[in-house]
Amino acid sequence: MIASFPKLEAGFYPTPLEAMPRLRAHLGPDCPELLIKRDDYTGAGFGGNKVRKIEYMLADARARGADTIITMGGVRSNHARATAAMCAKFGFHCVLVLNETRAVPDRPASLYLDALYGAQIIRVADRTQRQPTADRIASEVAAQGRKAYVIPLGASVALGALGFVKAAEELAAQTRKVDWLYHCSSSGGTQAGLEVGLRKCGMESTRLIGVSPDDSSTAISAHVAEIAAGTAKLLDIDWEPRPLTVDDKFVGEGYGVPSSEGTAAFDLVARLEGIVLDPVYTAKAMAALMAHIAEGRFRSTDRVVFWHTGGQVALFTTP
Repeated sequence: MIASFPKLEAGFYPTPLEAMPRLRAHLGPDCPELLIKRDDYTGAGFGGNKVRKIEYMLADARARGADTIITMGGVRSNHARATAAMCAKFGFHCVLVLNETRAVPDRPASLYLDALYGAQIIRVADRTQRQPTADRIASEVAAQGRKAYVIPLGASVALGALGFVKAAEELAAQTRKVDWLYHCSSSGGTQAGLEVGLRKCGMESTRLIGVSPDDSSTAISAHVAEIAAGTAKLLDIDWEPRPLTVDDKFVGEGYGVPSSEGTAAFDLVARLEGIVLDPVYTAKAMAALMAHIAEGRFRSTDRVVFWHTGGQVALFTTP
């Protein structure tokens, strides 16, 4: 049972599930019913989907006697920011290993917040240096007589994905009818947890669509499948893998680089629904959903839920 796994409570649940009637009307008479799951309201570290995963990881770290949390990401990482905030809340020392990414402002707000939350920030040149650096720091912490706990990128491992098994249960309590569920899929934990959770809740007919902001559909699908199998094993669920859907046609020029389609979706949702997406993840996922609506993939009677994974801090810089 998932209730047997401890977690440190930091988020505000259930997050709202809101209709988007004005966007639906704008997209035409054949547009399906559109709802949005507001995980930008989870709270800690300015919200976002990472909070649900980190709650489980930090509980495990505490149970293992760790005093130092090490994790990694880009300099605008939502995961790093949420981890830093939650470490401040629960009294862990936090070390963030952050690499440079394309099209990042000189002073991204996330980096400022990481430091404000008291995190120790280690800058590296690229993704390949993150894990070796994290491992080296963990060894240094151990040599000092302390205990480190390394949270992998995005907390996207079987334990972290339990957060989205719970999230699927939360959604099922809000509505049993979800024909399609769209979200941004990158490190894989969100999609894996939803895949397990929807099937656990008896909502296996829901078509789960991940939209990539960076890697190929093949790479992400393989990672999602691995995490989902591990999560099902944790929950003692008999698991039969099934085909996963990840759309990698909306990446644009690359990770963190706004696309024209994403910017158009971003502007439209703000203007019609008063909802702000983020340029790195959710704007591209919404662009995919809008393109699929234009292609006629849905019936007008379908219900589509779009999972807002947060990340609006990426819009801002500091002086």
